[in-house]
Amino acid sequence: MDLQELRERQSWTLRQKIDHSLGVIDQFISRLNGQVYVGFSGGKDSTVLLDLCRIVKPDIKAVFCNTGNEYPDIVRFVRELKNTEGYDIEIIYPTLKPAQIFEKYGFPIISKEVSEAIYAGKHNPLSVKGKAALGLLRGRKFKGEIPLKYRKFIRSQFDINNKCCYALKKQPSRMYQKNTGLYPILGTMASESRLRQQSYLRQGGCNSFDGKTIKSLPLSIWLEEDIWAYIRDRGLKISDIYHKGAKRTGCMFCGYGCQFKDDNRLQLCYELYPKMYNHFMNYTNNGVTYREAMRQVLAVNGLFLPDEKPKTLFD
Repeated sequence: MDLQELRERQSWTLRQKIDHSLGVIDQFISRLNGQVYVGFSGGKDSTVLLDLCRIVKPDIKAVFCNTGNEYPDIVRFVRELKNTEGYDIEIIYPTLKPAQIFEKYGFPIISKEVSEAIYAGKHNPLSVKGKAALGLLRGRKFKGEIPLKYRKFIRSQFDINNKCCYALKKQPSRMYQKNTGLYPILGTMASESRLRQQSYLRQGGCNSFDGKTIKSLPLSIWLEEDIWAYIRDRGLKISDIYHKGAKRTGCMFCGYGCQFKDDNRLQLCYELYPKMYNHFMNYTNNGVTYREAMRQVLAVNGLFLPDEKPKTLFD
C-alpha cells in the first residue's frame, strides 16, 4: 500500500466506500469467528461505524470507555443507545481519573507528537528520542523534533505529556481485550492526521491480523464529507453536541489542537458547561493549574482562553 493507492481509494464514491467497508468488517468478523467488538466513542464517526457493523452482524457488541472527560451529550447519547432494543453496548472505565493523570504525567497540550517530544527533551535529553526532540539528530529516521516556538516549555515548571490518551483510553481497552478475548473494530480515518495515515500505509490495508496488533479500521479510506453524507442518507441519529456547534468530540478538555485559531472546543465548553470548565481548569501538575499552562501555550500563537479574552469595541 502506498500513498497514491490511498488517494485513489479516498476518491471513490460513497457507495464504493460502503461496499469496501462492509467487506472489511465481514472478513474481520469471519476470520476471528465473531470474537470482535466495536470501539464506540459516541462520536459521529463511531456512530457510522456501529451502523455499518450492525448491517453485517446485528447483535455485535459495542464498548464505550467513559474516561471522565466526555461531553455530557456524548454520555447521554451512549446511554440512550444502550437502552435501545437491539443494541449491545458495554461501558468500561479507566483505573485513573483525569485529575490523577494530569498530576502524574502532565498536561495533554499542543499535539500527541509535540507533547511526547517535549517530555522526552525535558526528562530524557540524552536518549535517542530526547536528542531527536532537541534537534540534535537529523535524518528521516529521527522524527519528533520540537518546533522552536514550543521549545521553551522544556523549562516550564509543569509537564506536557502524551500519556493521557494511553491511560484514559488505550489501557482500559487493552485490559478489556485481554479479559474477554475480543478484538476491536475502530472508526479511525487515515485523513484525520499524518500519524493515522502513516499507520494505515504501514498496515497495508484496513484489517491487521498481526499477532501483536489484531484490529480492523473499516473507515480508513473515508473522508469527513463521507461521514456526513452517510449520516444524512441513513437518517442516523447522532449526539446533540454536534447540533450545539462541536466540530469534533473526543475528550472534552483535551488540549490537542486548541492552539489553532479555528478550534472552538474550549469556547464551547465554557459556554455550555461553565462549571465543568472551571473544574478542569483547576487541575494541577507540579503545582501549576491547567489554566496557567493553557494560557502560556495559547499565548505563543496570540490566543486566549475563552473567559480571558480582552474586550474589543464590538463587545
